[in-house]
Amino acid sequence: MCNMKRLFQVALFIGLFSVSSFAKGGFGDRLFFQVGGTIGADVMNMTGVIAKGTPLETEYSSLNVNYATLALSGRVNLLEISNNSSLGLTLRPSGSFGRAYNDAGGGSSTMLRLPFTFDFHSGAAATVATRAKTGFTIGVGAEYVMYPLGNPVAVAPDPNGLDRDRDIKANWLQPVVVAGIKFTGKHYYCREINFKASFSTASSMTNSTSLDAQYYGKIDSWQTVGFMVSFMQFLNY
Repeated sequence: MCNMKRLFQVALFIGLFSVSSFAKGGFGDRLFFQVGGTIGADVMNMTGVIAKGTPLETEYSSLNVNYATLALSGRVNLLEISNNSSLGLTLRPSGSFGRAYNDAGGGSSTMLRLPFTFDFHSGAAATVATRAKTGFTIGVGAEYVMYPLGNPVAVAPDPNGLDRDRDIKANWLQPVVVAGIKFTGKHYYCREINFKASFSTASSMTNSTSLDAQYYGKIDSWQTVGFMVSFMQFLNY
């Protein structure tokens, strides 16, 4: 969590440092918007231990596959190094519908993610002045995850054979890395194939379970690993 706070502080410092540069050109020329998503190429594996240290202790491993993900992106260039390169701050919200696969049978699930990243852009869509037809981006940041949005998702059967499947519902912050390949498509609109990887680990996590919170309201040895490939269309470039 300390590293996340430092990331916020660095982003704030860069934003304040770049205020003077905004005055040199139109602010709107530094804004870039995208819309897109993916079908099936969005997965996250989750592991942990529920009711650790009690007779009810249950380890679980659950793979969440998002069948459909709608993604948006809004970026502001904080520093334009040249016509063909820039540093920017990007918000990349996404909403997903899918299913969890695990020993309890899983079930349908929904997920909302709110990532922000600090990115380097080169070539196409790096600035409004570039004439490059191809380019790339790479960035790092943090992502706030809400999973699931509805009822808790079953992740493991009751080890005692009772009809009380262990379920999870949690919100957490995790680091992310993004990379993208940009190219000019039909009608000169710029498009991007974007890759995002995420990872989180925590000694414990609050669990908004449907079961008795006294026993099942905490997840120990929490860990997630996620990967998504999305196709994005620029709206104003």
